[in-house]
Amino acid sequence: MNYSDFFYDELRNPNTNFFILDSKGDSSIGDIDFEKYSWHRSKYNKVNVSDLAIFRRPSKASETYKFYFYGAAKIGQISGIDGVTALLKKPYPFVEHIHMEDVEHFKWKFKNRNRSDWMYFFNQYGMNQINLLDFHNLMKLADGDVDEIDPEAATEAHQDIQRGNYSVDDKEGKVKIRVKHGVFSSKVKDQYKVSCAICGIKTRSFLIGSHIIPWSADKTIRLDPSNGICLCTFHDKAFDQGYFTLDDDLKIRTSKSEINDEIIKAELSKIDGLKLTKPTINSPQKHYLKFHRDKVFEKFIK
Repeated sequence: MNYSDFFYDELRNPNTNFFILDSKGDSSIGDIDFEKYSWHRSKYNKVNVSDLAIFRRPSKASETYKFYFYGAAKIGQISGIDGVTALLKKPYPFVEHIHMEDVEHFKWKFKNRNRSDWMYFFNQYGMNQINLLDFHNLMKLADGDVDEIDPEAATEAHQDIQRGNYSVDDKEGKVKIRVKHGVFSSKVKDQYKVSCAICGIKTRSFLIGSHIIPWSADKTIRLDPSNGICLCTFHDKAFDQGYFTLDDDLKIRTSKSEINDEIIKAELSKIDGLKLTKPTINSPQKHYLKFHRDKVFEKFIK
């Protein structure tokens, strides 16, 4: 299923309007991602029931310190007079977020972008009406090369992470598990500012939200962002197989065992003793790191 199938009726309804809505996901101000969204009609009075919105995390609330788009939903029941709250229906989280760099050359239709930066482009109040073509093109970016799109599973994973419920059961099925793993991976990449925490590679296709305690070892922490590190494909594989580990202070310790591949040995020598780049939030927990040292790294060096 892609976005055009999911929002089939809404996209063909001539009365549907389209918006970008900023949200910090802060329940204290009436926002819960993919559940409800609040605003004041006196400041913005264009959003109505059954409209479609793409949600943007503004820079000041972003783990990356830059804005990104993280999902879409249909506006449901709106209650209140001036300060209003809309329930959100048909949530469609993006497994891979659309980051600021992804829209650097985006051809906007609702407004001309007249500056090289993003100042004054989005409404300061955080609510912007866009047109149908903008909505389509953003949603196409979000779907991208994602193999399996399951909005229900993605919503569940997103909200479970927010609520601190990190368990994923093997009985949920392969597609649902892959989607939830993708949501976890995207969250981990964001908190490392979408770059490898060791070498700094930023190309998204080379990055993985790597588990410290392997997925197979403990189903209760599979979605825990503090059990993840953003690594490039090489460092992910080396970490997963125990070629290196991390001390409690995030210092890299490489294996001293015999390694036949001279290139791997040379690459590991470059990082031995370096410190991992810390994430903006959800730093790796020490007992997770200890597990990796004891069960993954020690097993390899023996």
